[in-house]
Amino acid sequence: MTFLPDWPPVRGEYATGDPNRQVAIITLASELDKNRLIKKAAIVGTMKTENIGIEKVVANIISNTSIRYLVVCGAEVHGHLSGDAMMALSKNGIDKEGRIIGAKGAIPYISNIPEDQINIWRQQVEIIDLMNIEDIDRIEKTIDSLAVKEPCKWEPVLATMGAAKEEKEEGETAVSPELVAIEARVRSIESEVKDLGKVQKVMAGMTSGLFQGFVVGFVITIVIFAIKRSL
Repeated sequence: MTFLPDWPPVRGEYATGDPNRQVAIITLASELDKNRLIKKAAIVGTMKTENIGIEKVVANIISNTSIRYLVVCGAEVHGHLSGDAMMALSKNGIDKEGRIIGAKGAIPYISNIPEDQINIWRQQVEIIDLMNIEDIDRIEKTIDSLAVKEPCKWEPVLATMGAAKEEKEEGETAVSPELVAIEARVRSIESEVKDLGKVQKVMAGMTSGLFQGFVVGFVITIVIFAIKRSL
């Protein structure tokens, strides 16, 4: 069998079709017509985050080796840039800290799926880049043009999505995506405060300089006027 019993194993915002189809579709932030798209795919759903969202997609794909293509379409997610993160994950994988190499989003960390399973996913599917495209006719035509691929030779893999929490491992702290998000937001706020402070200093300097220039000019004008009067 090419897919696990009770496939897909991880719940999410998706619709399922024939699990033997070779295509999975993610529509990013767009709510496209799932009832229409599912006729071309094994699974169709949104993907709005560059961490947990990607993990769910990976888990549901590696548990079905019939899926050989992942179509990424729909509007990119502002801030999270989950589509960009998915492309980067396919191309570059993750580093030792679980960060998706080259991803531009706010918190592109894979915390609940091990690197070996990420690499299985990278080998299994070819990414079809239709980002920022919502034209269903075009999406369908692209899917129809894909070459037929045989299911992967290895067995489907069950990825256990662990709870996102802080754990101690070998004396080090494994930080959850939520904590990473908070840290990223705090750093962003700190940066904005520092930038605001710099702007205020510049404005204060300019204001001070303008006032001093005005006073000097006024004094010089009075002196010149007094000299002319005395001549």
